[in-house]
Amino acid sequence: MFVDPPVTRLIWRSLFVAERLIGPRPARLAAAMALRVAARAPRSYATTVRRISPRLRAENPGLTKVPERWSGNPTVRVRRGGLALELDLRDNLQAILFYTGVYEPSFIGHVLTDLRPGDVVADVGAHIGVHALAIARRLARLGGGSVLAFEPAADSTAKLRAAAVRNGLDVEVVEAACSDVPGRLPLFADERYSVADAGVRSLHGSGQQVGQVSAIRFDDWAAARPGGPLPRLDVVKLDVEGHEAAALIGMRTTLARLRPRAVYVEIKENSIGRAPASDEQLRNLLAELGYRTTGFAFDHNELFRPDS
Repeated sequence: MFVDPPVTRLIWRSLFVAERLIGPRPARLAAAMALRVAARAPRSYATTVRRISPRLRAENPGLTKVPERWSGNPTVRVRRGGLALELDLRDNLQAILFYTGVYEPSFIGHVLTDLRPGDVVADVGAHIGVHALAIARRLARLGGGSVLAFEPAADSTAKLRAAAVRNGLDVEVVEAACSDVPGRLPLFADERYSVADAGVRSLHGSGQQVGQVSAIRFDDWAAARPGGPLPRLDVVKLDVEGHEAAALIGMRTTLARLRPRAVYVEIKENSIGRAPASDEQLRNLLAELGYRTTGFAFDHNELFRPDS
């Protein structure tokens, strides 16, 4: 349970009073500047996430919440983590990035420090490319490497491509969901969030259907690349809102052939019962594929290493 101390509640109350004079946008900017400083501490980052997330609001009644009215006219252009980005504040992920300056800091911090020159990194479930862009920038500074970003939603891939161009980064974007069978699949909103929240769309969602997307097997894509099969794969990040097991089955041959040294898999959606596979089933599948958990999770992304 997260609770604001009296001084913090007073500061927020003062900001809401000032908002009547200066308007919501300046108030939103002032809050973002303060929260970005505070979010450098892990506990403060977690607190801010709970101020923003619709799913976590009711669980933390003692926290002052970021007002939903501040997401009106939601698109903002900002620099976060050295990247020029265009964010939609109706999206929980993008709102957290706007207010805190980072998203999943433990995860991206671990990935960036573990990168090596020439690495090929697959971001499966890339959304608007928050992680893919940061990884591409680090690899460029290390002297080279490749980022493969898989994202099924057309609006998210468009933002990812635009951000890559805006920041002068090389990211190979594949507009498709990774699965065990190719075809077309329905994409659903999450009933716990706004329909406009692109980050929580899912092939297993319980909200309204928001479209259909292409699905591919990663193995098929890797084998059919122009110029020959994918020659190298060093790091995989898999965050596909409950479809992780199907995506891994579709990567079976590639994982056996290229043996990436690190596979990060989001476990959270499985543990809350949203996915067809349980946490235990997912870990057993990875064991069958030759990967064992390290016992370390970074912002719900569990790290697996090859057996040998």
